[in-house]
Amino acid sequence: MSSDQPKSALVTSLKLIGALPFSVKRTLGRLFGRFFIRLDKRTVRGIDQNLALCFPNMALDERKALRNQRLVHIGQTGMEMLHAWTHTPEELLTLLEFGEGVDEFKHALESEQGVLLMAPHLGSWEYIPSFVSQMRTMTTMYRPQKDKAMDAFILESRKRAGTELAPTDRRGVMQLMKALKSGGVVGILPDQVPAEGSGEYVPFFGQPAYTMTLASQLTSKSGAKAFICAVFQTQKGLKFEVFPLNENFYSEDLQTSTASLNKSLESLILRHPEQYQWEYKRFKKQADGSSLYPRSSDND
Repeated sequence: MSSDQPKSALVTSLKLIGALPFSVKRTLGRLFGRFFIRLDKRTVRGIDQNLALCFPNMALDERKALRNQRLVHIGQTGMEMLHAWTHTPEELLTLLEFGEGVDEFKHALESEQGVLLMAPHLGSWEYIPSFVSQMRTMTTMYRPQKDKAMDAFILESRKRAGTELAPTDRRGVMQLMKALKSGGVVGILPDQVPAEGSGEYVPFFGQPAYTMTLASQLTSKSGAKAFICAVFQTQKGLKFEVFPLNENFYSEDLQTSTASLNKSLESLILRHPEQYQWEYKRFKKQADGSSLYPRSSDND
């Protein structure tokens, strides 16, 4: 970090921890998840609520076991994210194993067609730009952090990864569209609740979920090829897997397209459900103004 950037004790501490070996950080993260994050009642409650909604036929003991695995992975993912923020793309690539669909994805990157890459909050998504940047610059949206020192720290890592950043507003959407139409690569997170008027209610694990239409509109208007991917956590390191979206995703009917997107998300998540962000309140917005969560936890 350059001398004119804001400094803080937090960022200094993160950089010191980031210098530890990857295996050490991963172990520390898992221990933190197992013994400390489990004490956060809000996080535990959020995971339990979502697992009950999404897997109603799963035995309670199985859901609890899955929740406990998720808590461990929260800590692990946090430390792996820190590793990504403090190391070069070349160093990060040494941790990656390449799995299903990577060859087809590489072929798309080598073409002149725009490519839309969707990565849900699953596994260690921060490693994806390091792979893509070997061949193409990837444009993604970025919301500035409130902490200026932390914001500078993250921006420095994004720049190092070769990512172009777009604001999370209409200007940013136009920047994404321009990138795709010019044959560029755009990366988005498709599993967050979008702003009012920017989504459709379609099933996600059997529950109505307000789902972004941005991905559908970007591909429809740009002619881009769409993929969904994840960097899964393995015993030895990380494994990058990527899959093309099926034909229903390219439908001009937004209900059909967004429903197809959620089906693809489900299939990807079910490969390693313990690595998904179940703590996020995915169903907090319903068409009738209600929520699938108790009133006391809606603002958690």
